[in-house]
Amino acid sequence: MRTRLLILMIVLLPALSGANHPLLRTAEKAYDEKKYRLAIESYEKLVNEGYTSYQLYYNLGNAYFRNNQIGKAIYNYELARKIEPDDEDVRINLAIAASRTIDKIDSKENFFISAVKSNVLSSLSTASWAWLSVFSIFTGCVLFFVYFSSTRLAVRRVAFIGGVAGIVFFVISYLLGYSATRAKYDNKFAIILSREAKIMNEPTSSATSKFGLHEGTKVQVVRSNGEWLLIKLDNGNEGWLKLSEVGVI
Repeated sequence: MRTRLLILMIVLLPALSGANHPLLRTAEKAYDEKKYRLAIESYEKLVNEGYTSYQLYYNLGNAYFRNNQIGKAIYNYELARKIEPDDEDVRINLAIAASRTIDKIDSKENFFISAVKSNVLSSLSTASWAWLSVFSIFTGCVLFFVYFSSTRLAVRRVAFIGGVAGIVFFVISYLLGYSATRAKYDNKFAIILSREAKIMNEPTSSATSKFGLHEGTKVQVVRSNGEWLLIKLDNGNEGWLKLSEVGVI
């Protein structure tokens, strides 16, 4: 029992110390007093010291938003959503900040299909999809056991239908969970942080500029080359972008 308590204290110590950190109190006071630059400076110092939580990124995003730095606000909201995808406040503030961006990029994929797919995959965390799959297959197996063991026709009928539904739901939830996991770990994205970034046709400053993007725009990272990233937009356009001008999620 004593060993378990010690382990629990070791796990919780960083979170507890972060909650009572002088920088956190300074940041919260500065934010309440509308001194957003001071709040940003204090929150960023906490991040640099190794503290990470969705609340920290969320508060930092709010401070950047109030300071009219939309790109960095969106970047921190995305970091918060990556840790806690089910948090409604993060989703709402991210949507508000995204509506303030300049670039409106049409997707090659049908908008309705893209929106539905994105909303469905992000409706639950990857862990929640996994638990839903386990629950579905367990329920389906139990109902099939009832179907084979019961002698009552009505019970067998209901159990069979429920068992089939459980198996079907398991397949659907497994595939959606797998897709959500792939989207989370296989696809890297970045947020434009500078006011305006030039997208080049080659990873060098002397290359020709293909087009420009503004702060807050979300791009897919294809690969990296030193201080450059090859990025891709939803409309299929690609180009090279300086790593210093983005925040990689």
